[in-house]
Amino acid sequence: MSGDPRLVAWGAHDALEAGDQTLVPYLLALADAWQPLSRQPVGHDSPNGLSPDGLNQEQLDARDAMAAVLDALIQMEVSVPTGALGNLAPDFGNDVAILLSRLPADEAAPLAMELYRSPPEHGFALQFVSASLLALHPVSGFAADLMANITVEARVVAVLPGTAAGFGGSNGSCAVLREQERKGWPSTGQYALSRQGGEGAMPLVGGIDPIYARRSLSSHFRGDESTTHMFMNLTSGQRQRLIAEMLGVAPAAIPWSTGPTEDIEFRSQQQFEQLLRAFISGEQQKQRATLADLVAHQLVTADEAEQSLPTLEIHLIDMRGESDAPLETMTDLPPRVRWFANP
Repeated sequence: MSGDPRLVAWGAHDALEAGDQTLVPYLLALADAWQPLSRQPVGHDSPNGLSPDGLNQEQLDARDAMAAVLDALIQMEVSVPTGALGNLAPDFGNDVAILLSRLPADEAAPLAMELYRSPPEHGFALQFVSASLLALHPVSGFAADLMANITVEARVVAVLPGTAAGFGGSNGSCAVLREQERKGWPSTGQYALSRQGGEGAMPLVGGIDPIYARRSLSSHFRGDESTTHMFMNLTSGQRQRLIAEMLGVAPAAIPWSTGPTEDIEFRSQQQFEQLLRAFISGEQQKQRATLADLVAHQLVTADEAEQSLPTLEIHLIDMRGESDAPLETMTDLPPRVRWFANP
């Protein structure tokens, strides 16, 4: 294949169209030679011709060519070594997620653990896929790290006796933008990750929250799209669901929430603090019970369990009225507990 990016893209496209297995070694060599792109800061003083993500035209052409190469490797079901996948991850997260999911579990595990712990910038979906793969085949240290990086955001509401407060929320959505086609370049597969199956969905990872990929055609690389981007982020709630999966129980069986709300009637500062401490103790006891289950399933060691308690954030909201004296800041908190106070 020529070193001209456009011709490389056409070569990969034609190899895929023809099912030409003799070109697989060349495609793999191109993938193996990839080095993460160096981006320049984008601002008023940036050089002319930079893309919104800080790439010049030469880099954009190289990226479009590699997108065609990876599409051919994915569609031809070629295994790509983890060393190459690690270099490709910062620029082609979704493609790497697909290729990683196809490797044997023991081969994929070291890179999956690396991408889970230190995902590329904006590599939320790749981290999510890596964690989902590891939950199906846990390796040492994974469950403990998953638990230790959960943040429980507890809303504790101070209310007057006989009253109560309630809070709700809403979900947003995101749209995927489409760009114009590039003349003279082939249309190649671009991949969006999703947690929704259906027609045209390619299964990637099974388990408690299956992950799929969808392919669409474009003559340029469109970035790491996600048809349900907000649900491809490894939130504390998603971490807890993976814990449930590893324990072999339904998420509802986990006895604690990552976003509990507790109304506490205020009669005196001492009485309020006693009830708040009892709430904190109760939450941490439930978390320790989950850690004990993980130890029993040999997913966490006893030593790891001591260090893996989730962080409990107390978001205190005072709903007693403007005439009441401010609540005092609670001191001498237990380990892994943080204090927040809102008006």
